[in-house]
Amino acid sequence: RHFASMLTDFGCAYKCTYCPISTIGFKLRGIDEVIEEIEYLRSRGVREIYFRDQTFGVNKKRTFELCERLEPFDIGWTCFTRVDVLSVDLLEAMKGAGCHTVMFGIETVNDELLLEYKKGTTVNQVREAIALCKEHGLDVVGFFIIGLPGDTMSAMLSTIDFAKTSGIDFASFNKAMPRLGTTLRSEAIEAGYADAGSLDLDSSTSDPQWKDQNLSNEEISMLHRKAYRSFY
Repeated sequence: RHFASMLTDFGCAYKCTYCPISTIGFKLRGIDEVIEEIEYLRSRGVREIYFRDQTFGVNKKRTFELCERLEPFDIGWTCFTRVDVLSVDLLEAMKGAGCHTVMFGIETVNDELLLEYKKGTTVNQVREAIALCKEHGLDVVGFFIIGLPGDTMSAMLSTIDFAKTSGIDFASFNKAMPRLGTTLRSEAIEAGYADAGSLDLDSSTSDPQWKDQNLSNEEISMLHRKAYRSFY
């Protein structure tokens, strides 16, 4: 069907050290402007929208107003958010406004790494968020990172097992990359884990470029393939 993607805000309010989006600041669009854009899309036959905000719902008051104003449009939509942003009342508002799929970064089931890389969430919060989404009839997409410095073979296998048993409907597995502008990149270069001249930064298709890590690049790529094959 006809669909469109759009942003209701720019950048990200969080500071995960592996993500370049955290480096560009954060700004909300006006709700009237967002609604005007949706009216235009709707007039062109669009009935499905992918909200590409890094964290849909980060400003609760604004999000409740936006959901209320989305209800008359009779559209379906997907959004990316965080497990520590979701709540029962927010999910009810999103569902009522047409949301059918929620995506969030789970990354790893290693709580120590989530803390080290400033994700700011825990595995228990992930479990609770998945359960809340399923209770409200929403599909869930989980995003995972394979091969963060400090991760181990056993921990990554546990992450893959978690993906398969957690109840999520879809999974995206991405190889850790020292992406430009990130704290991860500067720390990895300083520690000798990464080459400052490396520009292979696509976490879904590029081969890993780490040096002197716990796991070899070949093992990370193997785990990446295993994750997709075993999940699907």
